[in-house]
Amino acid sequence: MDDSFHHSATVALDAIFEVVTRERWSMSLLQETENSRSRINGLPPEILTLIFSFVSEPLSPPGHRGPSSARQTYDLLPIIQVCRHWRELALGTPSLWSTLCENGSGHTATASFHAHTQQADLAVFVDRARPTPALIGLLGSPSVGSRITELYLQDLNAYSPSQLATELLAFPAPCLERVFVRRRVLRNSPGAELGEAAGAAPSNAATEVFAGVAPKLKSLAFHDVPLLPANYFEQLTHLRLSFEACAIHWTLPDLLHLLSQCPSLEDANLLGLPTHLHLVQDPATQTVSLSCLRKLEIGDCRGQEHAATLMRAILSNLILPADCAVRLYGLDAHRLSPFSDLHLPLGEQCTVLSIDVSFVAITITLTSPNTRGSVSLELSTAGATSTLLQQSIEAFVSVCAASILEVTISSQRVWPAWCDPNLLLSLLPNVASVVLRDTHLVDQCLDAIRPCSSGGPERDSALCPNLAILHLPSPLSDLLLQKLRSVVSERQRCGCRTQLAVVDCRSI
Repeated sequence: MDDSFHHSATVALDAIFEVVTRERWSMSLLQETENSRSRINGLPPEILTLIFSFVSEPLSPPGHRGPSSARQTYDLLPIIQVCRHWRELALGTPSLWSTLCENGSGHTATASFHAHTQQADLAVFVDRARPTPALIGLLGSPSVGSRITELYLQDLNAYSPSQLATELLAFPAPCLERVFVRRRVLRNSPGAELGEAAGAAPSNAATEVFAGVAPKLKSLAFHDVPLLPANYFEQLTHLRLSFEACAIHWTLPDLLHLLSQCPSLEDANLLGLPTHLHLVQDPATQTVSLSCLRKLEIGDCRGQEHAATLMRAILSNLILPADCAVRLYGLDAHRLSPFSDLHLPLGEQCTVLSIDVSFVAITITLTSPNTRGSVSLELSTAGATSTLLQQSIEAFVSVCAASILEVTISSQRVWPAWCDPNLLLSLLPNVASVVLRDTHLVDQCLDAIRPCSSGGPERDSALCPNLAILHLPSPLSDLLLQKLRSVVSERQRCGCRTQLAVVDCRSI
């Protein structure tokens, strides 16, 4: 009795499902017929295809710099359901399906999307812990790998560095131009400790990627990827290596070797390097000439050693062009021994000094207007005394103090809180122009450049005897304006060159 009842119920349900399915199918066909009569279908196929291309959301991983052609392919699925004409047009346009995307929005249709790409250039975008076997299989196919121009791999917390090198970065890539790889490493995981023995012999982590075939690669970014490429990248112009939690087993000579393998490098960013890298030295290491480099950033180094020591070790092994902009950041001023840590082999030809002081940091920049090269140092001021900050400035500018002709200063803090204005200006004997961005700096500056009352009319009785122009902020009080006129007059009587003070574009 029960069996026959269940059988009858099952048959009835199957019949209902079949009716509902047929009804939905009929409604879908009816809707497609109605949509096919829309006036928009009268547009040329090229215009419709262009409209379809705007449907897909652009994809670019956080932290990626530069262009990206990756699109969210799953956004196209509703288009192919509108009508037969749209479906045939969309599926027959390979460029619409040229991104093999796997993320939270979808990851099951990789093989189907690839079937419509024909011979179009491909972009691969993965934002999951692990790519699907279908995508891994496609990457292993020479006919697919040879068409990939962009590769974006994000998250990948289920991948070890060795798996990454052997599975996802092992295919020959003759057309590859941009690579972005970010591993998500948990800070408390066994492989994330930063406190590795600095003196331990590191393992060789230099690994050949893309089977040694990536002749067109222009941009390479690794985030928490401890392996170091051993390839020769002839056309690589942008290199970014950043580390937050993963351990690193390569050394400074390994890093220098990678830089030497990138003769066209224009932009290099080294973030979060362990400060013990410089402790392992190779006597055979030669200086690396980067003749095309236009921008070099080193910062936020991790570890117990002084970050400035590592920065100085890197810079001393590089030969940089005169127009290169160097930025050093993430340094704690209270941990420095300025006259040993900040005496860097840079900035000899600089003639412009800029100092920007905030409540938490100080930025010192040396610039050469002739070559457009610059060196910028960013220090955290937490816990640092004004004496230590002043020594840091003195040590940093000592290499070119005599050649500095222009000084620009802006500060959220009062001048004595970070240095003595008299001592600062005494370091710059040949300065010809001083620019102050904040009104509260003016009074101390005027006191510093006022000739000594006991020095007589000699020119040497005043700081900065070649100072010709003062650029001051506006508005100034009547008392400051009166003091300004008095100081300028006294300097002129001493034979100094100060002839003009500019306040809000007006001469005083």
